[in-house]
Amino acid sequence: MAYPKTYERTVDLIKSMDKNIKIVDLGCGNGQIIKKLRKLGFKNIDYYDIEDKFDGKVKIMDFNKELKFKNNSFDLVISTEVIEHLENKYLFFKEIKRILKPNGTFIFSTPNITNLPNRLVYFFKGKFIEFNENEQKEHINPFFIWQLPDFFKIETKTYNGGFIPLLRIPFIRNSLFGQAIIVKCKVKKISVP
Repeated sequence: MAYPKTYERTVDLIKSMDKNIKIVDLGCGNGQIIKKLRKLGFKNIDYYDIEDKFDGKVKIMDFNKELKFKNNSFDLVISTEVIEHLENKYLFFKEIKRILKPNGTFIFSTPNITNLPNRLVYFFKGKFIEFNENEQKEHINPFFIWQLPDFFKIETKTYNGGFIPLLRIPFIRNSLFGQAIIVKCKVKKISVP
């Protein structure tokens, strides 16, 4: 489950794209993004997760392994709140590059471990808020933006709305307070006939 406004910010990065593109949502959860995209007229959407919490039609896949798709299969890959759960995010990135068509787009979100609350907690406790075994034991692999492989070119970074720590009052949407970072990037690769 994503932080508030993460799905909306993700869809904002997609809604102006061609409605006929081939999309895959890896880690579709309860289908929030799929429902929003369908309302906008996108129809060519495949979706996968480790279990079906959506519509009984979710295809099951382990994202810690090679993805079972042919090369150059999709125009857009979406993966919200998945990377932090993976044992090997670099294999996942490599597979995303492989399954994207030349000039394809990859949009993903993950907890913003560089926000002010996370920095403070890390300074005092040596752990990020979202990677505390008492609260989020499924989060095993924090992501820093510099870890994005060179075969992706970042087009946009945005954040969901943040909260003032402890008070839980909605606050500004930026890198210092946003709870999640949403990244839109293009794959850099040469098309092979």
